[in-house]
Amino acid sequence: MGLSSTALRGILYTDGLRLVRDRFLLGMATYLIGIAVAIRLALPWIAGELEARLGFELEPWFPLITSHFVVGLAGLLAGIIGGFMLLESREDRTIMALQVSPVSLSSYVGVLAVAIMVMAALNAVLQAVIVGVGLPPWPAVLAACVLAAPTALVFALFVATVASNKTEAFAYLKLCAVAPLIPSGAYFLAEPWQWLAGIYPSYWAAKAYWVAEAGGRGWGWWLIGGAVVSAIWVGVVGRAFLRAARR
Repeated sequence: MGLSSTALRGILYTDGLRLVRDRFLLGMATYLIGIAVAIRLALPWIAGELEARLGFELEPWFPLITSHFVVGLAGLLAGIIGGFMLLESREDRTIMALQVSPVSLSSYVGVLAVAIMVMAALNAVLQAVIVGVGLPPWPAVLAACVLAAPTALVFALFVATVASNKTEAFAYLKLCAVAPLIPSGAYFLAEPWQWLAGIYPSYWAAKAYWVAEAGGRGWGWWLIGGAVVSAIWVGVVGRAFLRAARR
């Protein structure tokens, strides 16, 4: 069944109120922005101190450090917010009510999925603007931010599927918090071994980021691989969530 504009506005309004009323989620957003500001201010100073005192050049590692926050952690925040919103919809029986309402469950989840990915992409761009160092050309930055956005949806659907309450969700989020380290760790592996990290969808966005920052022209090809892997993950985890929600 199609989704009317009135129903769409109602979904966005209701879940928007949940977001602004949750101090934990707002605190997470503030925390991540604070970390980005700290990196912007501290990273050049730390690089100067390391070079002056130890002769170690940190600047060549700026792209790796920045990509971890822009591509990895920004999407994780949106995934946390989306996961708690979907879980709360299960807990307060909103999803159960949808099964007997004119708005289908798949339409409701679809609206939230788009909102989560848009939030993830915008948050990633904001992180890049704030940090401002170790960035590739802006077309590549924007493309990497968009490509990393579906990972946030995967996190959200995973947490909302396997957790039955917020206490369990916190435990699973600790597992999700480790995931952004996968592409950062793969950075130190030679190809083709590095490609093993390609099972994690944000690796492809990070790889495109690194290639573009190094001046490579083939970074766009990595976007195609990332889109395919992300679609597979979203499809699998999305179906699992719908099955769990209908029980």
